Amino acid sequence: MTGQMMLTLAALMLLTTSLLNFNRTMTENGILLAQNRYRLEALSILNSHMEEASQRYFDEASLDTLAGKNGKTLLDFTKANDLGLEANDYGVIDDFDDYHQLTVLDTGLSGVPYKLYFEVDYVGIVSGKLKTSGNREYSKRIKAFIMDDFSDPLIYTYDGSGKVRDTLSVEYVFSYWFYN
Repeated sequence: MTGQMMLTLAALMLLTTSLLNFNRTMTENGILLAQNRYRLEALSILNSHMEEASQRYFDEASLDTLAGKNGKTLLDFTKANDLGLEANDYGVIDDFDDYHQLTVLDTGLSGVPYKLYFEVDYVGIVSGKLKTSGNREYSKRIKAFIMDDFSDPLIYTYDGSGKVRDTLSVEYVFSYWFYN
């Protein structure tokens, strides 16, 4: 084999390696772009549901417009253990805490089905930090979680064993204010 032939073979091997690396990089970038599109869509859906929740009454007691001079008292609000849909709601969300333990399926424009889950609790400020309270408070927090609803996840991270479904979440605090 001549030196020129060996140089040609080395050049072909280098070209092949470069093409394989380029192809792998393009595939990885395509997957990352798709994942980011699904994440953005999921966050948009999540944000829409949070906006809808923030438009609800603070509490079932808030539906009653007859209030004393200073508005509703803490004792008027739903007990912390009773947050969620009330029997008289007949499955219709009419106040903020009705979202507690609610699961919703929603589909984005891409056709991807997403599963949302909500948790609502009373919160207070303790030592300058927001803390869950087992008592009635003038502030409620909603935590919302979203993930895609495919058996092989579209939104995922990797751990040592492979793909792990990724859950995106946001929180929002809603407070009761009475204006006289």
